[in-house]
Amino acid sequence: MVKVELTKQNGQFLELKMSGHANGGDYGHDLVCAALTGIMSGALNAYDAEYRDDVILMVKDNSITIKVKNLANKDVQKTFEFLVYQIKTILVQYPQNVTLKEVG
Repeated sequence: MVKVELTKQNGQFLELKMSGHANGGDYGHDLVCAALTGIMSGALNAYDAEYRDDVILMVKDNSITIKVKNLANKDVQKTFEFLVYQIKTILVQYPQNVTLKEVG
């Protein structure tokens, strides 16, 4: 199960953590993991290229964390919202493989 935890405060995105494995297929052939990996890889690349000073990106063995440092950057907030929509799209299609917990 891929676990996504989204932290918001006063309507603003603060952090997104993703960890786990979807178990939607054999390792290396899991379409749910592939979709989530593609979404997160694109987001990480975009944040690194465009908003490096406004976010903290952490990639570990089985987890990814994106923390917003500059809450005043409206572009970061909008791209974060877009990222969450993408994750929710996968969640709707594969609720047995992905969970989303919203905090705050």
